[in-house]
Amino acid sequence: MSTARFDRLITQGTDGAIRLADGHTISVITAAGADAVAVYLWPGLPTPDASGWEDEDPAEVFLTGGNMDGRYCCDVPVQAVRDLIEQHGGEAAAAADDEVITAPLAQLRATGVRCLDGRDSAGHYVRVPLADGTEITVSGTAADRDGTRGAEVSIHHSVRDHASWQASWINRDGRSVDVYDSYGQHRPYEEDTAGLVAAVLTQVQQCGGSAPEKGVGETAEQLARAALAEQGITAHRDDDAGNTWLVIGSDQSRPDFPDMLAEPYVVLYLGRDGEEITVDRAPAPGDEWTVLAGDGTGTEHELMTRSADQLADCVQAITAWLAKQQETPSETE
Repeated sequence: MSTARFDRLITQGTDGAIRLADGHTISVITAAGADAVAVYLWPGLPTPDASGWEDEDPAEVFLTGGNMDGRYCCDVPVQAVRDLIEQHGGEAAAAADDEVITAPLAQLRATGVRCLDGRDSAGHYVRVPLADGTEITVSGTAADRDGTRGAEVSIHHSVRDHASWQASWINRDGRSVDVYDSYGQHRPYEEDTAGLVAAVLTQVQQCGGSAPEKGVGETAEQLARAALAEQGITAHRDDDAGNTWLVIGSDQSRPDFPDMLAEPYVVLYLGRDGEEITVDRAPAPGDEWTVLAGDGTGTEHELMTRSADQLADCVQAITAWLAKQQETPSETE
C-alpha cells in the first residue's frame, strides 16, 4: 500500500497533514531523512496501541492551529507511522472528478472550524468567521487555459482542474492580508491542500479560534435595538423562511406590531452580497446594513445600504424618515 505523501515529507523534511482513506487525518513534523517523527493525531483518531506511540502528550498548539482535542506523539518511528497509515486504508487520494473543496472542508471541520459558503462577483469561496470578529476567505483557481490567472475562481471545479489555493485574512477594517497563495507553484493537489489547511488553522489559532454560530459579540438585533432606543424608536422582530429582520412602524405611539399592509414602515437587516437577511448574528467584516421603506400597500424601496460599522447612518436615516411621516400636509407644502 502506497504512503507516497508521507515518504515525500520524510525525504524533503517538510511538515504537513495527511488525510487517511477512512476520513481521519494526521499531521507530521519531521527533518529530512529522519528515523522518527512527531505526529499529531487529529480529533477522533485514537492513539495506536503499539510500540513507538508511548511518548504522548496533549497537543495545545500544533499544526492544527491550537486544537486541544487531538493527541501529540513524539519520536514515533517512521515505520510505525507507515503501519498506522496502512491500518486506516492508506493515504486518501482525491478522485479526479471530486470537487476541490471537499478535502480541505473535511480537514477544517474535523477540528471544529466553522466554514460557510460565500459568493460575490469574483466567484465562489469559503468564509471562516473567527472569534476576534475577523474572518478568513478561501478560494481556488482552476487550471488556466490561456496563460492568465483567474480563468475560474471557484471552490467547485474538479480536482483534475485544480491550479492553486488562496486564503486571505480580512481584518476588522476590511483589509485583506494573504495567508496562503500557491498560484504559479504547480503543487500537487494533496500537497497544496495540506499547505492551505495548515496556513488557515495557524491563522485561526492566532485569532482566538473559530467564531461561534451566532458570531462574536452582540447580535445585529441587539445592536440595532439599542441604537434605535437611544432615539426613542421601537422596533419589532419579524421572520420568514429562515430570514430575520426588524420592522419600525410609522406610528411609534402604538406598541403593537405595525400593520405592514395598512401603514408605512421601514425594515432594517444585516446581509452580505444580497445573499442573507438576518439580525440573528453579530456583524462581521464585509456585512452591510440595509434599510427598506414600505408604503403600506406592498411596495418597498431601498432607503440606504451601509457597511457593518455604519449602523449610526442607518439609524439617522430611519429617524429622518419617521420625522417626515409625522409632518402634516401643510408643513410639507
